[in-house]
Amino acid sequence: MKAGRFVGPRKVELVDVPLPVIGENEVRFKIEASCLCGSDSPFFNYDFEKLRSEGRKPIRNFMDYNLESIYPMPIGLSLHECVGTVTESRSARFKVGDFVLGVPMMQRGFFEYLTLPEERIYSMPDGPVSKQEILMSQPLGTILFGFRKLPDISGKTVAVIGQGPIGLMMNSVLRNCGAREIIGIDNLTYRTRVGEQMGATTVIDSSKEDPRKKVEELTQGEGADIVLEAAGHHELSIDLAVDLVAHDGHVMQFGVTDYPYVDHYPAGKLFYKNASLHNSVGAYYEKDFVEASRQIASGEVDVKPLLTHTFKLDQVQQAYETYVDRADNALKVLLDFSS
Repeated sequence: MKAGRFVGPRKVELVDVPLPVIGENEVRFKIEASCLCGSDSPFFNYDFEKLRSEGRKPIRNFMDYNLESIYPMPIGLSLHECVGTVTESRSARFKVGDFVLGVPMMQRGFFEYLTLPEERIYSMPDGPVSKQEILMSQPLGTILFGFRKLPDISGKTVAVIGQGPIGLMMNSVLRNCGAREIIGIDNLTYRTRVGEQMGATTVIDSSKEDPRKKVEELTQGEGADIVLEAAGHHELSIDLAVDLVAHDGHVMQFGVTDYPYVDHYPAGKLFYKNASLHNSVGAYYEKDFVEASRQIASGEVDVKPLLTHTFKLDQVQQAYETYVDRADNALKVLLDFSS
């Protein structure tokens, strides 16, 4: 079967690997569609040898910096949003032909056939929307997981920093939860336009205006009741989130951080605002992914505006470049494994 491997900075290739032996309570499915996520992009975009030489070691949980050479990276990095049809099962819960979502361990899901423990496989509806739309149940499930940490959203003013795919889906969930005002913030104009389409009541293009001043104006100086940091990586905006939150408000850091905080963290501002800080990484429960698929299938969350690009498997280099470089107004970039 085909699998993916990063062989150098910004260089991915397909390799042939054997099918693993399927174990007890495991399920194997043929991936039909997968898509790139912000947490996949550092593996492609960063020069890890250069970073190591500078004494920096991002995403340490995934990398062995004691190796003589970091490249090529382990086969299978990095995909983790995958749907397909079961081809073999040693689980009583799944049978051949079932349409499923699989969540691989440590993002090592870049395989034509994915073999996982049954507890990392989730039944998905095969319709009435497309399989590509149902694929969005993985990122939407992580949002639903994180939102369960927040207070009641109804009637609240919520600021969402980052209008990439995660922030855009957050807009829709906030709207459905009855948020009074949803303020979408991004520095890319095309993403703010989609933000309005997906539920934001106000959008702020931070490349053109100061979001601090604008949120202060919108909230009569009070700040947002809840601020969601959905940018992550080198654009991590936790400082901005703390500045925007109201007294007694809530901040959630959702965007994935690559580098540890070594210089400062805005703990003092959080303290004097009496604000609560929540962190959310991934999702652990079947109910979140299943509920996400229900919301997508029912049309409660319309994810079609996110699905901007699809590439065939042998175009994987172009797919990563398009996604990481945000070329051609890219949002969600899909890989079609069907060919």
